[in-house]
Amino acid sequence: MASLYRILHGITRASVWIFGAGYLLIALATTLDVAMRNIWGRSLPGVYEYSGYIFAIATTWGFAYVLFERAHVRIDVAYQRLGAGLRAVLDLLSLVAMGAFAAVLCYRAWLTLDDTLLFSATARTTLQTPLWIPQSLWLAGLIWFLVCLVFMAVYVATLILRGRLAEVSAIAGIPHVTAKDGA
Repeated sequence: MASLYRILHGITRASVWIFGAGYLLIALATTLDVAMRNIWGRSLPGVYEYSGYIFAIATTWGFAYVLFERAHVRIDVAYQRLGAGLRAVLDLLSLVAMGAFAAVLCYRAWLTLDDTLLFSATARTTLQTPLWIPQSLWLAGLIWFLVCLVFMAVYVATLILRGRLAEVSAIAGIPHVTAKDGA
C-alpha cells in the first residue's frame, strides 16, 4: 500500500504543477488584458470567463494534494494531548467524515453536469463555452479527491489494525503534532 500511496501522491503533485501553470496563465492573461485596455482600448475576450473555470478546476484538483500534504484545517486543542492510538482513530474518523462530504459534493456536481448535458448548456457569454467541458474537469477533480480519501481511509485503517501508529501519524496526522512526537 505504501507504493500506491507514493503513486497517488505523485499524481496529485503533478496536477498541482499543471494547475499552478493554469494560475500563472490566468495572471499573465489578466495582466495583458488590463494593459491592452489601458493602452489600446481593446480587451482579450474570455479572460475572466476562463479564469473562473481554471480556478474552479484547479481548486478541486488541489484538494487531493492538500490531503497528502496533511494541510486541511483541523482543530487540535484536544488532539495533541491524546495518546497515539486515539489520535490514529481520530485521523481515520476525519478521513471518513471528509470522504462522506466529498461523496456528497461529487453527487451534487454530477447532478449539475447531468443537467448541463441534458440541456446542452453553454455559458451566457459571447464565447458560449459548452459548460460540460469545465464541469467535467471540475467533477473529475472532486472524484479524484474522493478516490484519494477512500484509499487513505483504507490505508490508515490497515495501519491501525497492524499497530503501526507512527506511520498513521506520518501520513494522516496533524503535522506539528507529528513533529513533536518525532514521527
